[in-house]
Amino acid sequence: MRREAWTGGLFILLTLWARFSWAAPAPWTPMKEIEASARAEGKLVFYVGAGFTTREAEHATSQFFRDRYGLSLEWASFPGIEVPTRVIAEARTQPVADLVLIGFSGRYLPLKERGLVMPILAPSTLERGIWRLDPAHVTPEDRDYLYYKIPLSPSLLVNTKFVPAAEEPKSYQDLLHPRWRGKIIFMTPTIGGSGSGWFDAAYRTLGPDYMKALAKQVVLTQNNQEPPDAVVRGQYAIALAPNIPRTLALIEQGAPLKFVHPKEGSHLSESGISLIRNAPHLNAAKLFLQWFFAREGQTLFARALPAISVRKDVAQDYLPEGLRYAEGAPLLAKDVRDMRQPEKAAEFRTLAKQIFEEKK
Repeated sequence: MRREAWTGGLFILLTLWARFSWAAPAPWTPMKEIEASARAEGKLVFYVGAGFTTREAEHATSQFFRDRYGLSLEWASFPGIEVPTRVIAEARTQPVADLVLIGFSGRYLPLKERGLVMPILAPSTLERGIWRLDPAHVTPEDRDYLYYKIPLSPSLLVNTKFVPAAEEPKSYQDLLHPRWRGKIIFMTPTIGGSGSGWFDAAYRTLGPDYMKALAKQVVLTQNNQEPPDAVVRGQYAIALAPNIPRTLALIEQGAPLKFVHPKEGSHLSESGISLIRNAPHLNAAKLFLQWFFAREGQTLFARALPAISVRKDVAQDYLPEGLRYAEGAPLLAKDVRDMRQPEKAAEFRTLAKQIFEEKK
């Protein structure tokens, strides 16, 4: 009986060991051999969705890799939807891109569905305890779409001349106060832009009743540039989901604008990197990804972009205070179930139209 019990217990332990050892992906090793092969390949090709990098970030990264590894980095930027189209077409003959920086639903998914992306198992990506946002947050099992930054968009913008600090909305619920009715400008969520991004990220958290109540409070615009300017003029007190680049430009000019992060969280958009199957410079891509997610790579790239690093050990002192992430603060993000279903985008546009444009 004792022998049977011991044997049974050993079997359970071995089963558990096999299960958990299988669940933990093995990192690429040894990196020294990968580096040697990468140097022989000589270059690395990126396809980038428009707006996912900056010339400054591309230049800084290219110069670093040329100086340290003798590798040439080639960046090709296209409108987002063109990236998967090109990768799919080239896969039929000869792949060109090694890595792609793209959005999720209409960009990554077409590649995923055709088996054109590979798991990213750089040792640096498998570190624990150092992430503000786990790079594999959206695809934890597959690890083939990794966040390379925290694409956080402050959800509220106020004019400090008209909204004193004591009166700033601290929560999305505060926007429903009668005092703000007709004083909130919002980029319509029925078309692409900051408004639709916020709606998609916030809907499941805040709920349909909230959105219906909010629709009675806001004034809609289809011009993504207008909300920050309208708040500067004092035409509106608050902008919901404002255009960030335009806002920063106005702040640099001395406009009395301030970002406000509600307690429920500002919204998180999608910015991921994927490794293309049969990449022509596979070792160069592996070397890059190992460096990219280590502290050195994240520091260089995040500062040059500029953006919030996914790593906690990269300081945010290069960012304006309103664009920094408060450690542990909640993030509003689209539900992964929605992101995996491209048809959900059309459903959300219909839902937003019913709530905001047909409210009257």
